[in-house]
Amino acid sequence: MKRKILGLDIREDAVSAVLLACSIKRTEIEAHLYVPISEPEDFESGLAAALETIIEKIDVTAAVCAASFPADRIFYRNLHVPFKKENKIRQMLPYELEPALPIAVDELIIDFHNLTLPDHTDHNELIAAAIEKTELESYLGILASLNIEPEIVTVGGYPAALCLTRLIDSPEDLLFLDIDNCKGSIFVVVSGEICLIRSFPIHSDNSLSAAEALCIGIRHTCAALEEIYGLDFQPAGLFVTGCGLDDPSVEQDLARTLQISAERTDLTNAAEIAPRHHSEQPWDPHQMDNALALALMEAERLSGLNFRRGPFATKKFWSEHKASLLKTGLIAGLVLALAFFNVVLGSYFMGKELVRLDRKINDIFTSTFPDVKKIRHPYQQMQAKIKALKTTAALPEGSGKNIRAIDILNDISRLIPKETDVNLTRLVIGSESVMITGDTDTFNAVDDIKNRLEQIIFFKKITITSANIDKAESRVRFQLKMYL
Repeated sequence: MKRKILGLDIREDAVSAVLLACSIKRTEIEAHLYVPISEPEDFESGLAAALETIIEKIDVTAAVCAASFPADRIFYRNLHVPFKKENKIRQMLPYELEPALPIAVDELIIDFHNLTLPDHTDHNELIAAAIEKTELESYLGILASLNIEPEIVTVGGYPAALCLTRLIDSPEDLLFLDIDNCKGSIFVVVSGEICLIRSFPIHSDNSLSAAEALCIGIRHTCAALEEIYGLDFQPAGLFVTGCGLDDPSVEQDLARTLQISAERTDLTNAAEIAPRHHSEQPWDPHQMDNALALALMEAERLSGLNFRRGPFATKKFWSEHKASLLKTGLIAGLVLALAFFNVVLGSYFMGKELVRLDRKINDIFTSTFPDVKKIRHPYQQMQAKIKALKTTAALPEGSGKNIRAIDILNDISRLIPKETDVNLTRLVIGSESVMITGDTDTFNAVDDIKNRLEQIIFFKKITITSANIDKAESRVRFQLKMYL
């Protein structure tokens, strides 16, 4: 199943959107769109209109969202602290930042980016970023009105710099420049870590070109870096992107002025992710790279600055789906209870059936072998008895005579008259006795049969072991035992 991630790069004058489809096999750009904000002077209404256009043209159903906030609206401060535990840093940050910010810390949402620099192992270096709560609340409210709930809200341009350092083979020391039409943001990377973030206006007039204004901002930022960390910073290259790269020669002008190599980024080539060809807009890297980087930040689980904290933290899974989970849990509990009850009920009735079968086995055994007084294992005992009977086709020697079973059968048949209403249902001939089981019409008939069979010379004694009337059939069931 594909996981969809929406990257929304929101600027003062435009919104870029990239919908990334991630699966086990591959990651691809499912859709992308660049929408200029028609009314930059009214940012909120212009942003809402641009987002509505994106929602109409891109299916963002069930997509996880990562969004950026214009970099120039955020405060940045570099700090070093004596400890590395996140909870302690968060407790300390408001006190460290309060003297250095023009706004009370109670009105800000603060996050930080940890970094590791050589020769700075005795303390922890970090970049703190703060945004006004009112601006963030307004921004999230516009997104929420369109059913967009971003998991990440970060600094514009920051995800692209993060991808450049963590996902792409790039120099350890570099400058990443994100250019808008009127502003630029510089991200200084030292030893593969983003160490400094600055945003500055681009003043373009007759005496100063945009490239020269950018170079001034870059030089000031590099000077600040060297002063803060005491480094002799020599970047290996300059990477540029952003919606303000309309001038095709800007990177050449920057390279010539700064005396370093400069190139435009293209994350699709560097990360080997291709956009689909059926999109209504051609893929323009300097317009779409930041939105793609936002989606990659979520897809690759890159940790970094995220202002969804405190009162603006995303709802936990339990809070968001509590009602559905409780309902599902209740149904699952009922199903399990019914299944358990069914098992218990089945075991109960099975136990009763086993007791009934054991009783029936004992009754059959007792009626078949009445001479056996101790019944422990009726099945095995019956098998042994039957086996013993099968081994004797004829009676063994009794009291000095050979008595054949055929002779006994002949005498019984001869002595019981045909007119007697009798059914013989069982005949068991043993070495010491003969058992006859059957039914007749009256008790007198049982006595008559007994008296007649006493004439057989093979029998020493005949007893009526049982004689009971069957009320259902109005018959007398009897059992005779003849001793040889």
